[in-house]
Amino acid sequence: SSGINAEYGIVTCSRDTSFRVWDFRTSIHSVNVYQGHTATVTCAVFTGHTDCVISGSDDCSVKVWDLRNMRTPMATIQCDGSVNRLAVSENIHHTLAVPFDNRHVRLYDMQGNYLERLPRRSQPGHQRMVCGVAWAPDDKPANLYTCGFDNRTIAWKVAVDFDR
Repeated sequence: SSGINAEYGIVTCSRDTSFRVWDFRTSIHSVNVYQGHTATVTCAVFTGHTDCVISGSDDCSVKVWDLRNMRTPMATIQCDGSVNRLAVSENIHHTLAVPFDNRHVRLYDMQGNYLERLPRRSQPGHQRMVCGVAWAPDDKPANLYTCGFDNRTIAWKVAVDFDR
């Protein structure tokens, strides 16, 4: 997941509660501005193989948008705190990983359903705020990496049970 998509262009976020999708494929370099949050949009990413953008905001929400119909979000996830970063897995059913100031990372599906929280009770986690999250290919020993203000990077092996 990233802010760059060959078909749609680049997605950027803004303090004015919007995010923008820039199209540099033509000489006019068009930009579409999308409103939908009530506070600063802090992160926005394309989902990769689907026509979706996911945005996170200081309004304590994550929203999943269909680029073909941007009037209302496909899903809205209400969070306990501001959303500063997020990452979308291309390998595990487009699972969203959202790090929080409370030292946890929560996983959601694309419909906004809560899947699980990291760290699990049996694993140590971060001692301070989690400030970054990134997915790796699923064939690696770990497929999710987090970093925090505790100067640690933790590798996780995430296997989400979608049949529960």
